[in-house]
Amino acid sequence: MKLESAAAAFRPGVSLRGGLLPCRSAERKKIATHLRIGVEQGGSAQVLYVSGMPGTGKTAIVLEVLDHLKKHCQFNLVHVNAMRLGAPVQVFKEIADQMLIGTNNSQACGHLTEHFNKCRAQDPVVVLLIDEVDCLVTPSQAVLYKVFDWLGMPNARLVLAAISNTMDLPERLLPRVASRFHIERVDFTPYNKTQLYEILCSRLKVHNAQDVFNDVVLRLCAARVAAATGDIRKALQVCRRAVETRLQNADNEGPVTIADLEAAEKDLILANPMANAILRLSIQTRRFLSAVVIELKRKDTDSVLLRKATWRYQRLVLQTENDCERGASLARPSAVDGFDASAMVSRLEAMGIIRRQACVSHSVESVSCGPHLYLGSLDIEDLTNTLLKVEDESIVRDLLEGERLGYEAVTTHKLID
Repeated sequence: MKLESAAAAFRPGVSLRGGLLPCRSAERKKIATHLRIGVEQGGSAQVLYVSGMPGTGKTAIVLEVLDHLKKHCQFNLVHVNAMRLGAPVQVFKEIADQMLIGTNNSQACGHLTEHFNKCRAQDPVVVLLIDEVDCLVTPSQAVLYKVFDWLGMPNARLVLAAISNTMDLPERLLPRVASRFHIERVDFTPYNKTQLYEILCSRLKVHNAQDVFNDVVLRLCAARVAAATGDIRKALQVCRRAVETRLQNADNEGPVTIADLEAAEKDLILANPMANAILRLSIQTRRFLSAVVIELKRKDTDSVLLRKATWRYQRLVLQTENDCERGASLARPSAVDGFDASAMVSRLEAMGIIRRQACVSHSVESVSCGPHLYLGSLDIEDLTNTLLKVEDESIVRDLLEGERLGYEAVTTHKLID
């Protein structure tokens, strides 16, 4: 049945039967050139730094290029996802294990350094791919500096590729790296609506299910996701859920409709365990999350300073407080009611809703700026919609929704044109 074929087409990681992933030809070419030259030359002192928001195809394209390169060159691939490590220092044991270097946790770094220092010309090149490299950040940056320092060894036979959600990580956190090594940058911008539409169509075409979706529905889904995050994973998830919604309908004849699409969007939020956890948070915690969202949208960035989020939270409390005397006291930086922003962020970190990253820099300005906050597994649009479900204060609702008017207050017709 074509509906089942369409649902299969939107599963994550589904192959396009030998075809290349669409819409990233320029990025693919730059990555392929750097890796091929590095392997052919027996290593590279340059760092391939691939950055971009989640869901923009960074890891998929790099792995696709490496898979193709394996057919023409010999090298050993070591692929580490730093997000899966219990602590940054564990990266050394993970690398050593994949390289079949027997060692324990405490000696892994030393053994790897010795290995790269004594490589011979006949030894295979190691392509070290570190995904989510942001997770190796530490106050002293000792872990990242040691990994990058291996490139400076004359016999290392190493090609290093780092994938990050942060564009300016080398300059902001690693001045020593930025000054000593040439960094080959490949930036993945969020997918636009045309690209998302092309990807969705290509998946349906491979599974001979093009007529399952009304073209207007596909274009609307692509436009909505592009306006919010540009995350292809979200577009695939929504489309697959829309197909499942149609399958559950007794009268499932005909293509997927806009009503199916909108039902899928609502179901996905309600089915998300993280969203349900947020709905059960205290009003104080939800207001703090609202403050984070408002600041992120206001600056149109992927991170916000903790002090900025705290200031916005205090403003929200002041704006929603009817008691003038109490409101005045809350306006002061020393917020009453024992509000501890750092402790609140720690709780949200433990839940996976927020990520905190230290602001590490040698400049006087950055020393006092405090940590940056990033969203966890929920994207900004889903977090906004979740907060709106339980927010009663019109002022907060207006701020959450008002920040979205720039890209949502348009007609469906305009979105899909």
